Amino acid sequence: MSNYVVACSKHWFKLTLVNAENRNNFIFIRNKSEFNLERLKRINPRFIFIPHWNWVVSEEIFGQFECVVFHTAPLPFGRGGSPIQNLIVRGFKRAPVCALRMNGVLDGGPIYSKVDISLTGSLAEIFERANEAVNILINEIISSEPQPKEQEGNVVVFKRRLEKDNEIPNGLSLSDVYDRIRMLDDEGYPKAYFKFGDYLLELESAELNESTVWAQVTIKKCV
Repeated sequence: MSNYVVACSKHWFKLTLVNAENRNNFIFIRNKSEFNLERLKRINPRFIFIPHWNWVVSEEIFGQFECVVFHTAPLPFGRGGSPIQNLIVRGFKRAPVCALRMNGVLDGGPIYSKVDISLTGSLAEIFERANEAVNILINEIISSEPQPKEQEGNVVVFKRRLEKDNEIPNGLSLSDVYDRIRMLDDEGYPKAYFKFGDYLLELESAELNESTVWAQVTIKKCV
């Protein structure tokens, strides 16, 4: 029976839908030091699944093993960094989670399959849906080994959003303010904020009604 590697540096991914028989053949790697060619050769995985990875994967790895990365965007629109946040600020309500074969082009590999998810709610809630979608895609890939198809359409590359981009600008609608808060609302992500005099007001747990955005606020002294 084949072995599989899951390389994920974020907390949100959990293997939930793979049947018990196959689950014992999955090896999780969460640290950069453990993700090396020597160890992978010993494991000899049929697929390396990468739901989220903070570091560059070397060509010696994706050239020797079939590496499957997951990216939430209607590729080739939305290659690059912070795809969920970049889609939300552009007004997207839904997007596909794509499983694609890693190659030398960032998010440019051929696509095995995709699962559409909603982009409503907090980032934590979106990650829960993404987790389910990735599990569905992993099951599909290990059971049927589909041939990935090249991406088609105009390429649009997103820039990774920096912490300075999380400041809520003036002139937004209440709905847009709500979006700016919720799209960062998950453990480990810097919060949306605005400045008031010498203070920094960080916002989370937002709710929206017709005339009000409610949010939990943490007030800090500006550094």
